[in-house]
Amino acid sequence: MAAPLRPLSTGELLDKTFTLYRQNFLLFFGIAVLPQLGLFILVTLMNSFAFSGSQPQNVAAAASVGIAALITLLVYLVGAVIGAGVMQAATTFAVSSLYLEEPTGVKAAYARVKGMVGKSVHVVLEVGVRIVVGFMLFIIPGIIMLRRYSLAIPAAVLEKITTKEALKRSKHLSEGAGGRVLLVYVLMLALIWGVSFGLTWLLALLFSKEVLRQTFVAQTLQQFVSFLVGAAVGPVMTIAFALLYYDQRVRKEAFDIEHMIAALQPGRPSAAAAAVSSL
Repeated sequence: MAAPLRPLSTGELLDKTFTLYRQNFLLFFGIAVLPQLGLFILVTLMNSFAFSGSQPQNVAAAASVGIAALITLLVYLVGAVIGAGVMQAATTFAVSSLYLEEPTGVKAAYARVKGMVGKSVHVVLEVGVRIVVGFMLFIIPGIIMLRRYSLAIPAAVLEKITTKEALKRSKHLSEGAGGRVLLVYVLMLALIWGVSFGLTWLLALLFSKEVLRQTFVAQTLQQFVSFLVGAAVGPVMTIAFALLYYDQRVRKEAFDIEHMIAALQPGRPSAAAAAVSSL
């Protein structure tokens, strides 16, 4: 990104998000495809249990099938959380490198995640639990949690701080920008759902509802479409929030000046990873 760092309007932020995504599609797809592929394999295993041709002949056999299906489901849920943490961290690192005009790639992004998987997964869990519980408490608290903690992952991985500190940083950076956070979230979610709905509608034209419900191949094809959507479109939201994180730092902490000074002093640590005095 050759343009100097400066505060961005919401429209400019969204435009930069899609420009970055479009110009580096293979990079972001390559980052997302690995965890999404793992989830696709797990879902396929779950479908194989559901569409198993032989019926259990006794209670013990039925219990074994049920336990195997339950274990597969639990593994899927654990894998989904880990995959989300890893993908968001790697995507955030890639966005950071592109934003600060540093070299990057799929391997480089994942190399920076090494040693931070536990932290990124912990942040995803903490934020997810807060948002889910908030929405269970009459929706409004969930919106508040979403507005406060959407910048926690960028703060945690780029500043190398603890989960508790990342939540505080996200709350601080998002103050005064709640409307922007919610607008970005709604628009990105609408994009992901729109693409997913469009491809699902296309499948409905090719297969009847009965076939989609009852055929293992059709079910697997549906999951493969979900895998492609997740890998191709899923990173857009993470890109948007990584850029919003930097934009809020520019607005609140003069990060643009800090980065310019750091660029003029090669021996100085990167501003993106520097400790923040407000903690």
